[in-house]
Amino acid sequence: MATTIYGASDDLIEVDGDITEEFDAIEQHPCYLGFSTGVVLRIEYGTDGIWHIRPEAGKDKVHIEFETSDGEGDSYSDRATITEPVEWVVCGHEWGKR
Repeated sequence: MATTIYGASDDLIEVDGDITEEFDAIEQHPCYLGFSTGVVLRIEYGTDGIWHIRPEAGKDKVHIEFETSDGEGDSYSDRATITEPVEWVVCGHEWGKR
């Protein structure tokens, strides 16, 4: 099963699939999600009203559909899909790498 990550409203990050989780992102931007697959995603609610998702690690293990607003407000979040099985996910607001 795949795992999909996307923003909802202006303060929630949703994870659906192998794991179902919701992270509160009120005034805490950017957020980083780390997955058991080695994928790390940077997620930020932009001033344009769209959730932007960018891979920081494991880029070859994640597919991201970049969405743009159609003017009607229907598209408000990029969507990331991890096709490998996910055993766990963590959320934080800082990330360090070597």
